[in-house]
Amino acid sequence: MVILIDKNSDKKTIEAALKKIKVDKKNLKLSDFAGKLKGVFGDGVDFQKKVRNEWD
Repeated sequence: MVILIDKNSDKKTIEAALKKIKVDKKNLKLSDFAGKLKGVFGDGVDFQKKVRNEWD
């Protein structure tokens, strides 16, 4: 979601725009943000070692 606020916006307009993006914090879990590509890359450490393998 993108909210555009120009320099002439007043405080009420900005607060109304911010209320639109409020999130219910009671229902959030870490799994909502992490592991979206679970199983695609395998182990994260092994993948990073393979990608950043500059010296071998």
